[in-house]
Amino acid sequence: MKTGISPDYLIYGAGAIGSVLGGFLQTLGRSVAYIGRGAHFRAFSENGLKVSGIWGERFIPAEEMQKSTRIAFSPAGQKKFSIILLCVKAKDTIAAATDAKELLSDDGIMVSMQNGLDNWEAIASLAGQGRTVGARVIFGAEILEPGHANVTVNADDVLLGEPFLPVNQLLLTALKDDLLLSGIPCRIVSKDEIWAAIWGKVLYNCSLNPLGALLEVAYGDLGENEETRGIIRIIIEEIFLVMKAKGVKAPYRDADEYYHYLLNKQLPPTVGHRASMLQDIELGRQTEIDALNGAISAYARDCGIITPYNDLLTSLIKFKEKKKAF
Repeated sequence: MKTGISPDYLIYGAGAIGSVLGGFLQTLGRSVAYIGRGAHFRAFSENGLKVSGIWGERFIPAEEMQKSTRIAFSPAGQKKFSIILLCVKAKDTIAAATDAKELLSDDGIMVSMQNGLDNWEAIASLAGQGRTVGARVIFGAEILEPGHANVTVNADDVLLGEPFLPVNQLLLTALKDDLLLSGIPCRIVSKDEIWAAIWGKVLYNCSLNPLGALLEVAYGDLGENEETRGIIRIIIEEIFLVMKAKGVKAPYRDADEYYHYLLNKQLPPTVGHRASMLQDIELGRQTEIDALNGAISAYARDCGIITPYNDLLTSLIKFKEKKKAF
């Protein structure tokens, strides 16, 4: 059901995912501003934003882009936003949320559209639990060239939920409705479901992202090979040990059920996808390993659990990051 309100959106982190979300929302005529950096942000600010891929093509001319920078918002009395979609890498969450909270209206919501663990807690500590929304985003996008974002795969709907306290329901429903109307599958779920979903995504990302980055192959290659399937199974088993120790309600009965779900349901529509972690390494950027397998290893140490496969993957990705930086 439509809410009848039209939120003012801020995309904080106008990379691939942020560009897709913002571009699709703008096609509805919604008010969308962007905070970004680098060649892609400069290109779409000057020449317009193109979005292509499995959900069709969109183009937002440059004159319709409300390009924004941190500096533009620093003076007192600048515009506040009712919905801020935080699309930065996990390593930048605290800095971004610290900045973004000053731009959020009093009754607004800040939505984590991110990978990894501990993002929601960081946002809530800064913006407040009653203004924090968690999202499970499991579509893939990449920058084909500056100014052009491409949607490559979609494994499931975008899920929205309240991980801590109830938030502004009109805004939460408006966000869901706007995403659906724009062409992005989306639904609102309960508190328990959103926590289960983010851990489900962690299972997916931890199983595929570091291996794809280390071996420099698409997801489909990992599922077709007996050796990599064996590694994936053990990664999953270790994560389930950590979830059990932390009392996490997983959306799957056990490690074996999720392993078969990954191979039979999640991998087929994403066989050609290249891990975002691989894209980060190729571009000389820091990856999100600390919020994925690295976070699993940290939780395991706190719980007195041994997770050698997740530990090893974390160390190898960190080595590859440093090697690429030189």
